[in-house]
This record gives sequence, C-alpha cells and structure tokens, in this order.
Amino acid sequence: MRQLADAMWWVKTYQKDKDHLIVMKMVMLIKSRSDLGMDAEEKALRFFDCLLGSWSGQVLDPDDQAFLDSAMRSKCHNMASLRADAVRRSIKELEVIDRLIEWQFKNMRLLMQSYESFRFAPQLLKKIDLEIRQLEQGIEKAIEDQRREVSRQ
Repeated sequence: MRQLADAMWWVKTYQKDKDHLIVMKMVMLIKSRSDLGMDAEEKALRFFDCLLGSWSGQVLDPDDQAFLDSAMRSKCHNMASLRADAVRRSIKELEVIDRLIEWQFKNMRLLMQSYESFRFAPQLLKKIDLEIRQLEQGIEKAIEDQRREVSRQ
C-alpha cells in the first residue's frame, strides 16, 4: 500500500511540475517584452506568483489582478491565449512529464493487480485444491471401473 501511495504522490508532484512549467513559460513570454516600470526579476516573480495564484483558483487582490491583466494586455494576451502559447512552446518538456505520469499510473495498475492476486490467493488455492480432488476422484473412479471391467472378463 505504501508503494501505491508513493506512486500517487509522484503523479501529483509531476502534475504540479507541469503546471509550474506552463506558468513559468507564460511568465517568460510576458517578462521579456513588457515593461511595467519595475526590475525585470521582481516583475517576473510577481507575475509568476499572481499567475500561479490565478491558475490554482485563488482570488487575487485587486492590485495583483490589475498587474496580471496589465501584463497580459501589454502583449495582447488573455489567460487562455497566453496558456496556449506557453503550452505550444513547451510541448517537448510536457511530453516528458506526461510519460513520467503515465509510468506512475502503470505502476499503480500493476501494484493493484498484485494486491488483488495476493488478496484472492487463499480463495484461488482452495479452488485449485477442490479441482485437484475432483480430478483425483475421477481418476480413482476410472481405475475402479477398469478393475471391475477386468474382473468381469
């Protein structure tokens, strides 16, 4: 069960990595071209924080929302167009992360199959034992029938 929990943790972590990669690419698309009158690094960090907050569904305070809107408008973007551009420019990196996520899902499926086979092993052993007994009884009956047949002749 711990391995299953670890795999789920990795899926969540990789998903966060994907989100951060896209948000960072969005920041890079805006940062290099817009000038909002502050240091470029400070602006990029603020834009990243605002964008990540908005991305994750948080309600931004009015100043941060205005900053975010102004930065996107400066490059004729809205949230959807900026995200689409960022995804298009980071498709190879996203494919790598998606493969890692897929690998973790495959691990989870295999772990669940192993757990199920372990859980049902006693029942399976009882079924196999019953089938073996039935086969043995069938063989014993066939041997007895042959003996009777031979003794009749």
